[in-house]
Formats: sequence, structure tokens, C-alpha cells
Amino acid sequence: MGLEFSRRRLAVAGSLALGMGLVACSVQDATDQPQASQTDQGDSPHDPSNSQTSTGVASPTPPPPPATPHQACAAVPEHATSQQLAARMMAVGVTDWESARTSVEAGVRHLFFGTGSDFSILNGQGDPARSIQELERIAGEPITVSVDEEGGLVQRLAHITGVLPSAREMAATMSPQQVQNMMFDHGRKLAAMGITVDFAPVLDLGGAAEVSDNAIGSRAFSPDPQVVADFGRAYAQGLKDAGVQPVFKHFPGHGHASGDSHLGAVTAPPLEAMQQSDLVPFGQNAGFDGGGMMVGHVEVPGLGDAAPASINAAAYELLKKGGYGAGAPAFQGPVYTDDLTGMAAVSNRFPGPEAAVAAIVAGADQTLLAAGAIDVPGTVQHIAAAVDDGRITPERVTDAVHRTCVNSR
Repeated sequence: MGLEFSRRRLAVAGSLALGMGLVACSVQDATDQPQASQTDQGDSPHDPSNSQTSTGVASPTPPPPPATPHQACAAVPEHATSQQLAARMMAVGVTDWESARTSVEAGVRHLFFGTGSDFSILNGQGDPARSIQELERIAGEPITVSVDEEGGLVQRLAHITGVLPSAREMAATMSPQQVQNMMFDHGRKLAAMGITVDFAPVLDLGGAAEVSDNAIGSRAFSPDPQVVADFGRAYAQGLKDAGVQPVFKHFPGHGHASGDSHLGAVTAPPLEAMQQSDLVPFGQNAGFDGGGMMVGHVEVPGLGDAAPASINAAAYELLKKGGYGAGAPAFQGPVYTDDLTGMAAVSNRFPGPEAAVAAIVAGADQTLLAAGAIDVPGTVQHIAAAVDDGRITPERVTDAVHRTCVNSR
């Protein structure tokens, strides 16, 4: 590789070292006690008498998670190569043990378990020699492990953890405090398997009766922005208290979109209209400490270029600078894309590696590449080339790696 590329890699590594204080990052101390939700402040946040399952029957709540010695960012090599940096900006879907190991050996430090994944790899579910713990031994550091356990129609681990009600059912039959307690119980089960991130809750409004209308349907808590904001916050607080990072989705809002982004291009109402409705729950939760945000594939008229939000710089700028809705704060946490490989709203425009580069350039911190057939080493090289040639700037890399601290056990 030429001298110019080597210098650029060193500049990125130096910028990372300054921006991250070499390794450290500000995350919640594992010894922190669960905090009361901003809703139903009069209740004890994890009082077993308040904890209910979807059937309304009280269930015992486990104690807070024990203190762990390493709540910190995974170490970034002082002289990180462009390949190492590229791999840390990817969240890769796992199909089987070999795909998981290949991803880790390529430098990926975020594995996603979804439809079609071999869940026996999760800790305690199969052979310890083919587990998350073994993958961390191979990596030599903690890794992020994510799922999208929402409840209702979107729940991958019901056969292990038990069934969660849909968001719509939660809001109709439970209080925010009960939802918080339920998700604390559920989060403890996820954490025990090595899962550190849950791509939930959904903050999209209930703009359609059925999921077939806009991919949301019963996944939304309510058509009312305030109800969505309150229940979403409670849901997220329960996961956080259990040691699992919640990720709000799908910014800037999919509830009133024209169709399903899995199948093709989707258009939301104009930005001016969304300021008064769809953006409200996101704005009210943008200051949530310890959460992430997922950017969806909707196109919003009036928000930058005519492109899906996940590859639209104006969408990331809006989220990270704030000020939308009723004065939303700047979002400080990690920002993920929705899947870039299996959703036609983006994949019809770009193949996975090109979509990943476009999303990182636009402002994504980690790109979700959930399709198990993706060429992981090739994608790492493709993103690394964009780092080397300056399409992805050192400042963009620094910001991305700084935001995506590993929520380690």
C-alpha cells in the first residue's frame, strides 16, 4: 500500500487515540442500581408485585445483575489498520458457527442473531466450544451480540425466553411500569445468553392496522405520539437495567410510510408534518442515557436528498444535532442502520458493500448487514478502501468507533 494510504491510516489511528482517550469510553458503570422510570415514579422499578407477564399474572423478578469488571469499549489497536477500523463499523448477521467465526476472524466485533441463525451458539444453549464465550476468546476482547426481540410478530427467541406480547397489546393491557418490569425480566434472560443489544423498542406510530400495510402494524404501541414515547421509554429502561442496550427504531418514523421497505422504496409524510407526529417519540427519547438509535429506510420529502434515511446525510444530521419536534436534544449514542442487505428500499439501489459505505459516509456508526450470505472479508475490504481513499474521513471513523462502545458483560 502506498505512503499516502499509510499516512491516512496513521492519521485515523491518531485521531481515534485522541478522540477516545486510547481505549476508554463513557458507559454506565455495572454497579449502578436500576433507576426509576420517568413514568409511574411512585412505583418501585422492579418490585415483584408490579412485574407481570402477558397474561397479567405476577412473576418473580430476579435481582439486579452482578457487577462486572469490564464495562468499557473494546480496545482499538493504537495503529489500527483501515481493515480493522472498517470491520468495527459492521454488524454482521450470523447463520452458523462457521459464519460467526469467519466474521470475528475478519475483525467484526458485532454479531447479529436473527431469522435463520443458529441460536445454539448463544451462551448456555449448546456446545461451549461453539459459543459466544469461545468467539470472544478468539477475538481476544468482548464482542457485541444483538437480536431484535420486540415481542408479538418480531421475536426470535420465544422458544427459549417465553412469548412477549406485541407492543400494541402491551400498551392496551399494561402500564408503562409493568412493561418496564417485564422487559427487565426478559433482558436478564437475554444477557444470560451473551446478548448485549436488543434492536427494540419500536417508536414508530401506529399508522396502519396491519403489518402488511407498512411493516409496522401491531409492532407500534399506539397512534398517539405521547403513548409511544412513554411506553418506549419504559421498555428501554427495563432492558437497560438488565444490562442490555436498547435501540430505538426506526428513525425518523415508519408509522405513516407508504409501504414496506422490505419490498421497495417507501415514502413518509413531508418533514414538516412529521415534526408534529412521527418524530415526537424519537425526540422525547433522544436524551435516554445508554440507548442506541436505528435509522430506517424511509424517504422523507423535505429532508435532504430524495434517498432512504439510512443513506441520507440530512437524516443523521437531524438526529445527531437535535432540535426537531419540540426541541429534541442532540443524540449522543450509537446510530445503527436497518438491514442494508435484505431490504429492497436500499438493496435495489446498492449492493451490500456499497450501501455500507454510503451509510457510513452519511453518518451511520454501524451498518447492519443481516443477510448471512454476505461476503464478510470482501465487505471489510470494500469499506477499508473507502477509508483509504478518503471517502470515509478520519473524523467520521473516529466518531463512529467512539459511539459504538461494546456493552460487555
